[in-house]
Amino acid sequence: MPVVALGPSAQPSVPAPDGRWSHLATGAELAFMAQLVVAGAVFLATAGMRDDHGTGFAGGALAWAPRVLFLVVLAGYLHWLLFTLPAMALARLLAAPPWAALRAVLGSAAVAVAHMAWAVSVWDVPVVWTAAWIAGTGLLPVTAAWYAHRRSLGWGAMASGIGAVTGVALLLTAVGGLLQEWTRWHTYEPPRLERGAYVGDWFGGGGAYRLRLGANGEAEGDNMPLVDENAGPWDSCSGTGTWTFVPQPEAGRPAHGGPRDRITLTIPGCGALRDWQAAGTVDQPQLFVVKGDPSAPSVITLHRPR
Repeated sequence: MPVVALGPSAQPSVPAPDGRWSHLATGAELAFMAQLVVAGAVFLATAGMRDDHGTGFAGGALAWAPRVLFLVVLAGYLHWLLFTLPAMALARLLAAPPWAALRAVLGSAAVAVAHMAWAVSVWDVPVVWTAAWIAGTGLLPVTAAWYAHRRSLGWGAMASGIGAVTGVALLLTAVGGLLQEWTRWHTYEPPRLERGAYVGDWFGGGGAYRLRLGANGEAEGDNMPLVDENAGPWDSCSGTGTWTFVPQPEAGRPAHGGPRDRITLTIPGCGALRDWQAAGTVDQPQLFVVKGDPSAPSVITLHRPR
């Protein structure tokens, strides 16, 4: 029986599982959601390294966890639909070069450029940061999709693999957070400034709020937000009065969430004003006050012009 040799053109191509386009990006949405969950866990684990302005945003974030998880699932699906699936489909359509990994890179680059051009034209955002954000969030999903397509893995196999890697990452994050809390490594400390460092102009709300503190204790507020419990979100007042520097004792100050130096304002006609507390850093100090419902507080900050 004669043997017929098949040329390169007669070699059958390897189709996607079940011939469905959606299987080109199997597991990509799981990889995207996993990186968001890990990023959120890292943010909470390093909460002590940032200023929470006395609001305890870590606990507030946990209270919002159910809604956040829903948004994460929605974001994962949208990223799969708008980024990874088009990138893998474009990679499949490319005839050359023959390497699947390189085709996936080229397809991802083309889709990323399209999204970047749209974002820059609509929102006028920086090109470099937009490109870095799109590339950073798309790297793991595209890698997961390429691996699943190359190994012909289904959604269940990808879910178990990504789940195991995510579990290890979350465990390492938890251990790192406990070590940071125990060692107090890079723990945030409110700035300790002399009284004269507060003298001058302070601005907030994109320039809407202005507070001038004089060297002799005089204060002038322009469109300052009211922090009284009965005040509305847009209520403000202007006037002149006095200010007092109230330093807190150094001894026994907890590293995180402890008492801060503060400014006490007295401006007739502005009602009861809460103390403005020190925040930021020594080089870039801030004054802040917290208003609103304790379960959903609003932080108003003032800063010195650079």
